[in-house]
Amino acid sequence: MKFRCKMTDSLAMRDFTNIIGAIAKMSKFCVLQLTPTDVCFTVFDERQPVVWAELSRDHFFSEYLVEGISSENKIYLEFDAVMLSKSMTSLKQTATSVKIKLTNKQQPCLTLEIELPSASSDSWQCVHDVPIKMVARKEWPSYNPPDIPTFHISLALPQLKHLKNVAEKMKNLSPMLSLYASNDGMLILKIETESACVSTHFPGLYVYNEIEIEEERISVTVDVKKFIMFLAWESVHPETVKCSIRQDTLVYLHLNLNDNFKIHYFLPATVL
Repeated sequence: MKFRCKMTDSLAMRDFTNIIGAIAKMSKFCVLQLTPTDVCFTVFDERQPVVWAELSRDHFFSEYLVEGISSENKIYLEFDAVMLSKSMTSLKQTATSVKIKLTNKQQPCLTLEIELPSASSDSWQCVHDVPIKMVARKEWPSYNPPDIPTFHISLALPQLKHLKNVAEKMKNLSPMLSLYASNDGMLILKIETESACVSTHFPGLYVYNEIEIEEERISVTVDVKKFIMFLAWESVHPETVKCSIRQDTLVYLHLNLNDNFKIHYFLPATVL
């Protein structure tokens, strides 16, 4: 079983660092799925997979090799996202390249070899070992993304930074957040308590599609903290984020950066 890759492009290294940082804000544990053509991070909430982050191999890596132990040629490994994020802080500004490889140093590790510039003509190397746990093949199906159902409406979200500011304030008032979306491109974030009802309206959003139902607005109520968890992805500066709602059932948030990086986040409705 082998895995190694190399990044030399400064933009790719910055994006990769931002991605790992956003994952670390969402969850301590993450599973990395590796195949000869795909790189996918599965992020957990209370040990249940809720986020799938897909990376384009060609965009991020100048060198890339995966040799799995099975006929499917896959490797699944679990790691501490916070530890990996801290190990990559130098990639954003100063690193000239980084190699990531699977090693065995008393225990399986992801080893990062980061090349850094120096005042002399020679560069110097910083090495980090992040312990990992190999995932048994019988557990692989549990990390596959679920089938995407039909949604009643899909629209483009406003800037995640603005949403985050609003949701953070609402979180202090209620643990539950209701989302309302309508065919005219209106998105409403709303919380209700015994003493107050607060809502913020975002008009004029692009509507991708909708299904005609009797309700004027499609709505769903979710855990406000779990909604805010997704907004950590504003660090990757997405141009657009698609929000799809199934009435009283599910919110599906999808982010796509020029097909180089995709996020799928499934947020189920909260039972009141």
